[in-house]
Amino acid sequence: MSAVPAIERTAEYEKFINDLKKFHDQKGTVLQTEPVLGGKRLDLLKIYKTVIEAGGYEKVTLNRGWKQVGDPFNFPVTCTNSAYSIKSFYTKYLLGWEEEHYWKRPWNPPPELLINYQKAASPAPVHQQQPREVNRQTGTAFIQPNRPSQQQSYQPLPTLQQQPGFYPPTIFMDQEFRTRILLSLQSSLPNEVDWAFNTLIKFSFASENFCLDFIPTLIDLLLDFTVDFFQTHIEYNSIKSSTTATTTDLFCSKSDQEAYERVLQVFHILRNFSFLEMNIRRLALHDRLRYMLMKGIMLPPSSQFGELSRHCLDILENIAPQVSLISRDDPYFTTMTQLLFSNDRAFILGAIRALTRVAVTETNERVLGFADPLVVQRMAQFLIIDDEELEAATLEYLYQYSSLRGNFSTDLVKCYPGNLIGLLTGFLSYKSSLAPPSSTAIGTLHGIPAAQMIRVETGNEQPSIPDLTNYSNLDEPYRCLGWLKDQLLSGSEEDIIVLKDIFNDYQKLFGSEKPLGMKEFYTVLKIAFPQPPAVEESVTNSATPLETVLQNVRYSPTRRRDGPICHWQGCNESFDSTIELHKHIIQHHVQGSERCEWMQCKKEFEGKPIQHMRTHFAGKIKKQQNKLKAFTITKIPIDDSEVSGIPLTSALLLRNLARYKQHHTLYLPYESELTLLAIQRPKVSKYILTVLGDLQV
Repeated sequence: MSAVPAIERTAEYEKFINDLKKFHDQKGTVLQTEPVLGGKRLDLLKIYKTVIEAGGYEKVTLNRGWKQVGDPFNFPVTCTNSAYSIKSFYTKYLLGWEEEHYWKRPWNPPPELLINYQKAASPAPVHQQQPREVNRQTGTAFIQPNRPSQQQSYQPLPTLQQQPGFYPPTIFMDQEFRTRILLSLQSSLPNEVDWAFNTLIKFSFASENFCLDFIPTLIDLLLDFTVDFFQTHIEYNSIKSSTTATTTDLFCSKSDQEAYERVLQVFHILRNFSFLEMNIRRLALHDRLRYMLMKGIMLPPSSQFGELSRHCLDILENIAPQVSLISRDDPYFTTMTQLLFSNDRAFILGAIRALTRVAVTETNERVLGFADPLVVQRMAQFLIIDDEELEAATLEYLYQYSSLRGNFSTDLVKCYPGNLIGLLTGFLSYKSSLAPPSSTAIGTLHGIPAAQMIRVETGNEQPSIPDLTNYSNLDEPYRCLGWLKDQLLSGSEEDIIVLKDIFNDYQKLFGSEKPLGMKEFYTVLKIAFPQPPAVEESVTNSATPLETVLQNVRYSPTRRRDGPICHWQGCNESFDSTIELHKHIIQHHVQGSERCEWMQCKKEFEGKPIQHMRTHFAGKIKKQQNKLKAFTITKIPIDDSEVSGIPLTSALLLRNLARYKQHHTLYLPYESELTLLAIQRPKVSKYILTVLGDLQV
């Protein structure tokens, strides 16, 4: 397949690539300006911007968002390793640039990125290293920076882990060390076996770039230590429990206890390695490991093997992005689905997250593209439980599956036993007590891939409300809000206005252009001008709410009038009524003037100015009662805080469901509420406005 030239070579792109070349030349590192993946030329500038907008390399990695970074390139379905490849390219070519130019931190390139890099020999080599493929990174499984003069002055591990691109100096894994580990695991000497396990536990916890490809037989060697225990206690007791309620006490003998501790060590090591993205695929494709994990996870949560089950659950959750489902009868899928109906909260959360991550793999869309009614009903139960973490995980699951190609969204709405749209609309106002504040909306989601979110602006931006200066050209409720800002001001306790007066003025001006109703109008008004409880009660419970007297508001003396305008030459002032216009003409124009300058008139007054001016106005002037002055807003109370967890995921799910026309009638009862929420919470307004824009009823 020939590569597709999908790069927009703008001046910005050319400057970025040239600067990037100079940067790599200074560092002595390799740069491939247009790497190819899945038949597509990768735009490094686009990738860099996407990652930075998502919070940077660390944030994208933490939120497992590398697949979404590559989504704009539309890789073919056969390209199943796009996430790993995109991350690899970014680490090689863009991570150093991010460190020094965005975070303003010094970056020392690891030796394998240097142009003249030669793989280091072990401190005390026994075997000559064989040449390996460059992209496997297995010259030493755990690569260290080439800084021999500082090897004795390393900083503590937590400090070093804060720097992406710097590999902490833990146990050095070279050819000799690998041989020692393999021989110790196969040794009949207990001390050698204990040393191997203790070393692997420490190493698997501290390492950040160890690839299991460096020791391909390690998984099988570790699992060999679990065979007898599984046959004796796991499989035997699972068969026995179906016929009798009695089980063997695991801790009745020292040998059983030691065997169980060894099994826990095995799965502890594998669990630690499963947190490294480069190991996920090997673990996911290991059939023997998958079989044992399924056995361990299906044990009752109340059993004496609870810790083993939790290790198995963590591994299954971590390898989920690399699990390929053959059908809905796949053991992985059926096991995780079965866990949703358990009574153990930890198991339920783990199962939801595992199923969510399985849906990230493109090849699984054909299997997961429709909803199971029983699962939907179970998810509905989780959404009404007062448990924020469980609700957030459930919403993530629904959001991820509603993003798939298929009928999941329509099945979800059809099978959901309640008012899903109303519930999600209510969640938009949810105040998170778990998710910490973040500089970007992306970083606050509970596990939502970072780059799935839309672009988040950086800098000190104002709340994302449109310019209200020309409010007459805006859609509601911004038109109403702009008009109120022009007409009203915050006042003192003595300042009052009758709701009927201001609402009638609004209706008179926009009556033929689908204005808001009284209830919606008052809601926008009270957002701008909070009213005391007595006023709220009067509007809500009174038989004549329009007679309610608003408090702490007054008309603005500089408001834009919507009444008659003075057309005297050089004057364009507007007025509330013709009486005020006539007073203005007499006091400011007629007195002291000898001729008329109304519009194009140039006639002399000849001592009768009033009689002449009457010729410019048809009809007789009627007396009108003085109206109350109008008022302007100086400050709009807006919740401009970052949106996290439940509200943001709910907004994204509402956006996905609104893409189907058959759902639009379900949004109608909440259209006004969604409109007002777009004003109150600017951080979700772009999602809400997308929903409102999609509605066609």
